[in-house]
Amino acid sequence: MRLGLRALALTSLVTCLACSGQRAPTPSPASAPSPVAVGAPTGKYGEVKGVELVPGGVASFELQGKVERAALSQVTVESQPFERALRLEIKERSGNPWDVQLRLPVARAVQAGDVLLATIYLKAEPGHGDAAARTEFVMELGREPWSKSVSYPMRAGAEWQKVHVRYTAQRSYAPGEAQLLFRLGYEPQTLLIGGVSVENFGQKLALSDLPTTKLSYPGMQADAAWRSAAAARIDQLRKQDLAVLVQDRNGNAVAGADVVVHQTKQAFGFGSAVVAQKLTRPGNEQYKQLTAELFNTAVFENNLKWQPLAGDWGEGWTVDVALKGVDWLAQHGIQARGHVLVWPSWKNLPRALKGLEKDPAKLRAAVNAHITELAGATRGKLVHWDVLNEPFDNHDLMDLLGEDVMVEWFRAARGADPSAKLFINDYAILAGGPGTTPHRDNYERVIQLLLDKGAPLDAIGIQGHFDAGLTGPEDVLELLDRYAKFGKPIWITEYDVDIDDEALAAKFTRDFYTAAFSHPAVQGIIMWGFWDGAHWHRNAPLYREDWSLKPAGQAYRDLVLRELRTDVSGKTDARGAYKTRAFLGSYALTVSVAGARKTVPLELANGSKPAVIKLD
Repeated sequence: MRLGLRALALTSLVTCLACSGQRAPTPSPASAPSPVAVGAPTGKYGEVKGVELVPGGVASFELQGKVERAALSQVTVESQPFERALRLEIKERSGNPWDVQLRLPVARAVQAGDVLLATIYLKAEPGHGDAAARTEFVMELGREPWSKSVSYPMRAGAEWQKVHVRYTAQRSYAPGEAQLLFRLGYEPQTLLIGGVSVENFGQKLALSDLPTTKLSYPGMQADAAWRSAAAARIDQLRKQDLAVLVQDRNGNAVAGADVVVHQTKQAFGFGSAVVAQKLTRPGNEQYKQLTAELFNTAVFENNLKWQPLAGDWGEGWTVDVALKGVDWLAQHGIQARGHVLVWPSWKNLPRALKGLEKDPAKLRAAVNAHITELAGATRGKLVHWDVLNEPFDNHDLMDLLGEDVMVEWFRAARGADPSAKLFINDYAILAGGPGTTPHRDNYERVIQLLLDKGAPLDAIGIQGHFDAGLTGPEDVLELLDRYAKFGKPIWITEYDVDIDDEALAAKFTRDFYTAAFSHPAVQGIIMWGFWDGAHWHRNAPLYREDWSLKPAGQAYRDLVLRELRTDVSGKTDARGAYKTRAFLGSYALTVSVAGARKTVPLELANGSKPAVIKLD
């Protein structure tokens, strides 16, 4: 089945096939990770000279944007390898980090794949109730689409600290095309920046040859206070007493029977984005095996998006392909989510839809027809539908049709598939640290608008795409609290962590999953792909392209497949009873005694009564 715009003929559109979408710069609110000990480079570093992109030092940067919100001056510095630094006093809060920033156009050409090293010295001055200050170092194209080669949040303390940022140019820049930035649009603070150097080593060095300042995040310590509190919540929220009474055929208690409790499926959703073609076509055996082994929930990354289904991505993208993927998942006991019915910006809508821009009535009808057609085609097969995706910076349809049209979309989806839980979904909610941002404020506002106007919104999707701006577990929990107040279930719909420190990525993955699992409103976590060979950043959480297991993959397996599952055994007491504390979900209970053996299924939920097993 080819799903289109009814009578509209659509032509091919080159777009991102792997990601959830092009993203605006992600705000980096308070408590971005503090840099710690610098990793040792190889001996090649120091022997090879790079091309300096900041020949005039930090004094070359100029204030840009809402400059009235900042005061810039130069100060003398002692006991450092530089004599002058910039002092930046941020006098009032901005809505976005990029509202005010230091900027330097890069006069030299940079080629895609070039290896670069930025060296930056930072220091904070107290005076606004916090001795810390923050910024974000960015190298990007100085015009639309503002494509970035690096975006690195930093947090300064009361003493000078040296930060190394190594990165690779993600595209080629002609002279004057690239710009170097320090974001400054945060809460009032005073920040000193000095000793700035950005060296381009071209292809003469590998990224691993360069030093790097290791990231951290608040709460990563083994004795951090949040851990014990999370463990207590997990025991209360995610576990239940599992009781078994073993009897003979006459109903008499059987003492000393061996009881094996094996969990076959967790109640909590652990999932990944997947590709329908890889699940349904010959080959891809490792991909199929691990999908079935690791997850109980899956979402199609691209197979149900409107652009490909309308034909904009070429052949091979049809509802029939997606439905075959749904069937494969069902055969392996994996529930399927739908993503996405309306992604309401021209860049994420079928090309031909733009032709209706001047005819709001036809535009409205075309969108509603798409929802009805697609949700109807998958009716009863999906547990969730992301009805509305990323409304903060995808709002072209709302600008034309009014915000109430979002309520229409939810009602159309409910009419087409009454059984699927209907979601809103957005990014930049968890990433970047704590605090409030316009993105977070807008998400809260849109959710409230939908509820106030009677939209059948069942659940809230919160993405978690992390880079260097790692949010600590306590801050993650506070952010989740902000949206839990609506009384709707929350799913982490898109998780990944894109940093080059695999050990830290493993720690963060474990801590993030633990914190989210402990939150009473969260019902599931979906990673946005598990294998580098099928991941939008080619930096998936679990497996490298050669299928070798990453440290984060080992952390996931240890946590999700072992620690958060129950597999225990024991013997019945004199009353024929056996009891254990177990995670909610599906079980196979096996009882054996004196040659008799019996296995029965059990669903453990809150309030479950003891299971009575009678031996023949």
